[in-house]
Amino acid sequence: MTLQRIRNYIWRFRLAIQGNSLQYTDKLKKWQWLDPEATNLLQKKHLESLLRYTYQFVPYYREVLSSSKVVDNYGNVNVNNFTDIPLLDKNIIRSRTKELITTDLSVGKCYENTSGGSTGEPVRFLQNNKYYSWNSAITLLQDEWMGHSTGKRLVQLWGSERDLFVGKESLKIRMSRCLRNVVCLNAFHITPLMMQKHVDEINRFKPTHILAYVESLYDLARYVDRQGQGIHSPESIMVTAGTLDPHMRATIEKVFNSSVFNRYGSREVGAIACECNEHQGLHVTAPTHYIEILRPNRTSAQPGEVGEIVVTLLTNFSMPLIRYRIGDMGAWAKRKCSCGRGWPLLQEVKGRVTDVFYKRDGAAVHGEYFTHLFYNQDWVEKFQVIQEDFDLIRVLIVLYNQSSRAFKNIKDLEIITQKIRIVMGQQCQVHHYFVDHIDATPSGKFRYNISKLHNESVSPSTI
Repeated sequence: MTLQRIRNYIWRFRLAIQGNSLQYTDKLKKWQWLDPEATNLLQKKHLESLLRYTYQFVPYYREVLSSSKVVDNYGNVNVNNFTDIPLLDKNIIRSRTKELITTDLSVGKCYENTSGGSTGEPVRFLQNNKYYSWNSAITLLQDEWMGHSTGKRLVQLWGSERDLFVGKESLKIRMSRCLRNVVCLNAFHITPLMMQKHVDEINRFKPTHILAYVESLYDLARYVDRQGQGIHSPESIMVTAGTLDPHMRATIEKVFNSSVFNRYGSREVGAIACECNEHQGLHVTAPTHYIEILRPNRTSAQPGEVGEIVVTLLTNFSMPLIRYRIGDMGAWAKRKCSCGRGWPLLQEVKGRVTDVFYKRDGAAVHGEYFTHLFYNQDWVEKFQVIQEDFDLIRVLIVLYNQSSRAFKNIKDLEIITQKIRIVMGQQCQVHHYFVDHIDATPSGKFRYNISKLHNESVSPSTI
């Protein structure tokens, strides 16, 4: 028996004694092949169970579900009225936290978690062991899609300060990583010197797979490409915690000579969707997540139409999140994936709602437009576009060669300014600032575009 298989057996035994992750994984493996009709029936069953529970045990939802006529006094559920439930946002969670927590003691021990706080003050919420078991099961299944199993060499390029132990790691953490055959590399506040150390470590460890923050791995790929170095090619790469656009994917795949899988999730609701090896979209885990994509008028967006993603988590009964505005934009796929799975398919996740820039006439432009302006600009190491007001945009730029601070590519800057004004209006003031460093968010994610005109109570119509 190989060391890899021994590690896998030990890890599966640990999961078995800690919860129901393995049983849930077996269920998901079967459910993924249900046809769309059977998938919808299973999802409806889980949704009705959640609604019935929250009406009985969660004060906030007892009030909301009653007024929206989704659940009656006898516990009868009418899912046809589901869209009458008001959307849940971070402000509501902050102001009514206690009312969103279950009064049912049978849910077991609960743990406090927080969102990354990329759009402001972090949001605190509770999750229980059942939720963690389901989320672990989802990630195990998605890992299988990219060919990874516990025991294979894995490098994690991770960016969140709270996910990276500050100071000396505990024996428990070291043993866990050793058991799983994982090397974790710090991607927070990364420098060229750290990048070189990461390249050396990847070449030394020769991971079978890489799991990484998308922006961190993209930056590392650009560094390797510019330095003309060679880097170990893993069997596959999983990226998450950011928007993977085609340019980023192409750069990472070229440098690492490996296929990239895209995973979508969040602190609040866990792993939501992931690509399979056909790479035709992201499969939503329908038995555990009910996803809506909404237009600004709250009607459902058509396939291919970008709207706001709203999530109902079906596995966390300790503090249920129903019709939660996760803050991302996305679109349903127009076609089914050729893999044959019956789960709903996301065509893409476009980024944060706050990536959308507003115009005075009410129209809006998605931040991805501005991101494209900086592709193939070799003199730019990092950038960030910030909308301060309708007619005022600041552009922060970190030069690739910091020693040539006198360098100003006037022609390129003029073209960028012109293209910004094409969509934002000729009256828009565009100011460029050359800086030494641009900070990531506390969660380790880097935001290329920020609009300070964002209002959580409205959802923009983008152009």
